[in-house]
Amino acid sequence: MKQEIIYVSEISYAKGIDVFEKLSEETEFTFVPVVEEESTLAALIKENGVRGFIADVHSYNSELYEALPTGSVISRFGVGHDSVDKQKATAAGIYVTNTPGVLNTSVKEQAMWMIGSLARNIPALDRSMRAQEWSPRRGVEVKGKTLAILGFGRIAQDICKSAHYGFGMNVIGFDQFSEEEFCKFSKVETFEEFQKEVPVARITTDLADAVKEADFVLMMMAVTAETTGMADKELFSLMPANAYFLNAARGSLVNENDLYDALTDGSIAGAAIDVFIQEPYQPIDANKDLRNLENLVMTPHIASNTTETNVAMASASAQNVMAILRDGAEACAHIVNPA
Repeated sequence: MKQEIIYVSEISYAKGIDVFEKLSEETEFTFVPVVEEESTLAALIKENGVRGFIADVHSYNSELYEALPTGSVISRFGVGHDSVDKQKATAAGIYVTNTPGVLNTSVKEQAMWMIGSLARNIPALDRSMRAQEWSPRRGVEVKGKTLAILGFGRIAQDICKSAHYGFGMNVIGFDQFSEEEFCKFSKVETFEEFQKEVPVARITTDLADAVKEADFVLMMMAVTAETTGMADKELFSLMPANAYFLNAARGSLVNENDLYDALTDGSIAGAAIDVFIQEPYQPIDANKDLRNLENLVMTPHIASNTTETNVAMASASAQNVMAILRDGAEACAHIVNPA
């Protein structure tokens, strides 16, 4: 029987090569790495009649949705799916899926390492040692410090547990949903019952209230029209001057020019950023290049990039495509766009 081709973005394929090669041997599908650039990708899809594409974080705006036939699948290699235009996909009869849950541990751990690197000046001290300098810097203990997490979904709740139980931090959650609504989601009667599972001090819908006394502010919001650019001059002005800002969610949540200004004018003490508006990173304003700042820790979008998580995401993203192509939409529990 002829194998059906499923395209996989080159970045995703490299991360999960063992999984994709094994599935190609054991199933009726062949997983093939492909360029991410939209026009080239679309031409290849049309030429080969491909119905399944596993996408990384590259954004797709038009040609992809015209190239894939009705009933096709765009499977995100990860949980975030803002890079896929769900409205265009739905209009074209294309299913969009993601892989929730599989990257929680990896992102949680990355968030804690980011906090630790800021608290103890690890990157700056490493640079000074390599420059043959002996310049100890005084750090701070995170025990007893307040961590405000903006966006209190499942990964944020896991971070809350590690921060509180592992490091003795006090955690405040900010979200569009109130404490009462979180109780309903968790099917508990009182917030005290919710706190037995998730040791958050409180959850507020007031952004200023969440960050006004925070030592660390971690961005974990989903990207929407309302949240795009929400980490801006106003937010940084609400934070204490000795506080640190972290982003392990999406680059578009942060106004990078405002972050540069906040880090240079003393509005905040420092920041750690794993995601950027343009990836690979390029400054929005050449005069405000974040790479020039000593009080900023930067990593190249690696929060979910661990061996364990890559295997899990490769398997989950592939299973999503295969399930729908074999048995239809009802066979997949992770479709994120309306039918």
